[in-house]
Amino acid sequence: MSYLSLSPSLSNLFADLAERLMGVAASSASPGLEVLWGEGSFLLLGEVFLIGAVGYYFVAWSLVGRDRHKADGGPKQEPPTGYSPAALRYLWSIEDCPVGYDDGAFTASLVGLAGKGAVTIEKSGSTFLLHDNGMDGVKLLPDEEIVYRALFHDPSSGVDAPRGRLTLGESGQKLYGPVFRAAIRGLQEMLSGRFKRGEDYRKRNGWWVFVGVVSSLFGAGLVGMDPSMLEGRIASNVAESVGNSVLGRGAFGVPIALFFALVTFLLHGSVVMLRRRDMGPGVGLGFIGVVFGAGLVLLMRELYTDAGCLRVAAWMLFGYILNVRSANLLKRYSWEGRMVQDYIEGLQAYMSREATRASDQAYGPVMNVEHHDQLLPYAVALGRAGSWSRQFEIQLESRKEAGAPSIGFGGDLTG
Repeated sequence: MSYLSLSPSLSNLFADLAERLMGVAASSASPGLEVLWGEGSFLLLGEVFLIGAVGYYFVAWSLVGRDRHKADGGPKQEPPTGYSPAALRYLWSIEDCPVGYDDGAFTASLVGLAGKGAVTIEKSGSTFLLHDNGMDGVKLLPDEEIVYRALFHDPSSGVDAPRGRLTLGESGQKLYGPVFRAAIRGLQEMLSGRFKRGEDYRKRNGWWVFVGVVSSLFGAGLVGMDPSMLEGRIASNVAESVGNSVLGRGAFGVPIALFFALVTFLLHGSVVMLRRRDMGPGVGLGFIGVVFGAGLVLLMRELYTDAGCLRVAAWMLFGYILNVRSANLLKRYSWEGRMVQDYIEGLQAYMSREATRASDQAYGPVMNVEHHDQLLPYAVALGRAGSWSRQFEIQLESRKEAGAPSIGFGGDLTG
């Protein structure tokens, strides 16, 4: 038998074998495809999108969100050049959110002026007084000079009272209200114009966050439009409108996911503002969030079964937390922003005396009252005034007994 006579038989055999193998592969793969794309698969597919967003954000953080400029976190014994106490407070981040301008920035600015000798803060009884010492030999930063000139050398305020000395506190607001308001406004405008809430100091990587938000919204929309959790007239209307179309179901569910995210954002924002003691905006946001939340509860009770309500709410809350936390993680400091943050963290560690090595104590600055007064404005700005002054209790008591206070601080300020 020749090779040519066997060839058609072998060809038929191989063709039949290939056909059988393809049939086996198709029969084994079809159940898996039905699970992902068949009827009743929208819940599973939505969960896949939401869990996939976790992996996406991890990859994004590895590529663009990891802070590669962070220093060793050691203590800093001097402030960064060109940054006033008010500027560092403005850029100080608490829970990934810059403090921005607040009353503490103005307080730090006044203490900074006293630390440089431009003014003297004196306690007389229960009253605090602010004395003008002049600017002879004093070098102020731009935001400090704006505050100083607004307090003592700005004729536009319209205050006829003597300006060599100002009273702080409520009585000072009654006597010199326009003066203090002008100084506060000037400082706020200066800091906001220069730093813009730290926008140039951090990279937000917004497009990476946008992709994650869109994918998680679509996944939440699919979860919210799964037929097994819908009930009543709404379910039948959705089925008639889009059938088993994945895109159609997701498009129907996205508005519900957005509404859920809005309510959660309002309530979350209210809690954050109340924690920062912004009582007015915090209560207002909370009230709006509660009203919208009541509407959301009624809508979800109309749309879903009891078990469906809980499952949809859980996945949508998961998506909100995922996007909020990932957006914060993807914010990365610029080179200068990382430098400033290292100084802030280093100064806080130094003024709190956290993990200070013996070598740092041996070769660091002399712990005298001059060094205390030098860094006191920054301690006030960064919330370390108490821990910083406690390190100088003996020296401060000795200065008080000697009756030789510094040029910037008079009277018993600790009493």
